[in-house]
Amino acid sequence: APSHPIFHRGEFSVCDSVSVWVADKTTATDIKGKEVMVLGEVNINNSVFKQYFFETKCRDPNPVASGCRGIDSKHWNSYCTTTHTFVKALTMDGKQAAWRFIRIDTACVCVLSKKAS
Repeated sequence: APSHPIFHRGEFSVCDSVSVWVADKTTATDIKGKEVMVLGEVNINNSVFKQYFFETKCRDPNPVASGCRGIDSKHWNSYCTTTHTFVKALTMDGKQAAWRFIRIDTACVCVLSKKAS
């Protein structure tokens, strides 16, 4: 089967994003809003695993001069912003290692507000 690109010809993304594997995360915000230390390696049954996180963020808050691409700037203000999700990670809280949810960048979305007429 032929491989399909993400966008077909003539299709554009409202906001441009960039995705990377993050292998060197040392601190993060947990689900309770607390800054925690992220452990670089995890030991499970005497096997050591590195913690990787797949993160996606906005390439640019304004892909075009007026904000998001393809938005009617006569009636709308717009900008691109990075949204977050929570993933489990092995973290340190004082001297105690614990699995907890940490916040990572997950997508780039367009934020709209109606212009005053």
